Amino acid sequence: MRIQPSSKEIVRFGKRALMASIVALAVSGAATVAGESLEQRVQRYWTARSINDVHTVYGLESAAQPGGWLTPDKYQQLGGLPVREVKIVETKIEGDNATVTLQGQVAVGTLGWMPQTLTEDWVLIEGEWYHQTPQR
Repeated sequence: MRIQPSSKEIVRFGKRALMASIVALAVSGAATVAGESLEQRVQRYWTARSINDVHTVYGLESAAQPGGWLTPDKYQQLGGLPVREVKIVETKIEGDNATVTLQGQVAVGTLGWMPQTLTEDWVLIEGEWYHQTPQR
């Protein structure tokens, strides 16, 4: 006699498999571009954000690195508004920390695309730059 899994079990398994895939792709994606400069990492992060490439963005988050608090489930809760045309205005590096000023356009509800300037922190972990994941 064979027991069939319930719909809930199938959905639960599917979610676990998806999360495992995200983590595996994020780790492998980050590892394939080792040695990038801060500017290259920032540009890759924001290009990925603009096309909703969650695998790349997740892999470039500091809190998603080994020992960090960010899980794929928590990452999905961070969200964010749609962005486009993001450009680096200025970078300041002080040791293992950097501050990056960006300009771009953000989709704001019925107002449409609005220009915005943003300053964010990046951190050097084991020789690679990662977006400093905000605590929310």
